Amino acid sequence: GDLKAFKMTNSDRNAAFPKVVEGSCVSRLFNATSLGAGAGTFFGACELAWYPDAIISSSKRFAGGVTASSNQAVIRTIARPAFWFSAAAASFASVECLAEDFRGKKDSVNAALGGLAAGFVIGATTKRFDIATSTGLAMGLFQFALDMTGPSTVYEPNQEEVRNKVFGNLPAQHVESEDLAGLKEKYPKFKNL
Repeated sequence: GDLKAFKMTNSDRNAAFPKVVEGSCVSRLFNATSLGAGAGTFFGACELAWYPDAIISSSKRFAGGVTASSNQAVIRTIARPAFWFSAAAASFASVECLAEDFRGKKDSVNAALGGLAAGFVIGATTKRFDIATSTGLAMGLFQFALDMTGPSTVYEPNQEEVRNKVFGNLPAQHVESEDLAGLKEKYPKFKNL
């Protein structure tokens, strides 16, 4: 087929390609921290819904057999994941941005360094240095591979053709092939399909 007849609109291109993160380090850090806090809050709320039993704290205040969750326990259950998610996102964004500024390049090594920092923060929740280190190395390797391969996990040598098939615009006037026109004449019952 003629691929020159297909054109991608900006909205199709935005849907097909991931957003390139740009902006100052401060804005990127703020966006990452906000997104991490939002995701952590959602995770904490899901955790509360998943385990609907009353949250019982180990303080003396609850020793009398309290059956309802206190506000403090609910806030703590939501705030902990919000803190750790935002800390991991902030460490990734800040280290990636600093590496980009320091190295003067926008490449996958920056994502690996950011992943190393974020993985270390995630592993720090265990309070064990060996797990934090291995988590940091694994996350750095994962972020490097993810940034290197791009949004598609499958290598297609004809990626542009595939994108045009999925997101391209059809020509204004559809032209039928001679074979299809012959079939419609042969079978008039299916002429309007």
